Amino acid sequence: MLHTWTRDLRFHPHVHVLATAGGLSLDGSRFVHARKDYLFPVKAMGKLLRGKMLDALRGLRRKGILPDQGFNALMATLARHKSWVVYAKAPFRRSQHVLSYLGRYTHRVGIANSRLIDVGPGHVTFRTRGPADRHPHPIEFLRRFVQHVLPDGFHKIRHFGLYASAQGGGLLEQARALLPAPKPRAEACPAEGTGQRCPHCGGLILWRPLMSEASRAPPAVMP
Repeated sequence: MLHTWTRDLRFHPHVHVLATAGGLSLDGSRFVHARKDYLFPVKAMGKLLRGKMLDALRGLRRKGILPDQGFNALMATLARHKSWVVYAKAPFRRSQHVLSYLGRYTHRVGIANSRLIDVGPGHVTFRTRGPADRHPHPIEFLRRFVQHVLPDGFHKIRHFGLYASAQGGGLLEQARALLPAPKPRAEACPAEGTGQRCPHCGGLILWRPLMSEASRAPPAVMP
């Protein structure tokens, strides 16, 4: 998933990748699990990323999308004088935490309306992380904002490997069939359950009372 902005809307392109700790064997007969204490060598991943990106830039040059002027100097700088950083870490204890974190960026723009504090002829004030706010000029604010508007036809989220096919009967279903069935979830409090069980994991389906519209509305009379 492509993510291009910082909290103050500066241009910081980077990619978040969810990698399955294992995959199908070459003949597709079994699922090969990764080691629990190791997945990929980080330095090798950085070199591979650099090679793939430089090759893609050369392809754009051959198609005439990138100009010839200064191209060799740019490539030399990217290959020799820039660090290609790949940050890999162990997953959170629950995958839902990872999805919740990435879900903040999948279908959102660089800044939410809730972070805008004040707009005037010479400033746009918005919140960032910490006590300090930002007060750029409106033109500078728009310049930062439009950097994160993707071109037409550009996909922010892409799927590869086991997840590449959106149709049933693909590699993902094949891998799931080779894995043991998930363990049933721990029993939930009967007062919070619907009495029904999930057909996939066997866990008790939970429910929470929904808040009414009145409970979410502001008070009728300000204190």
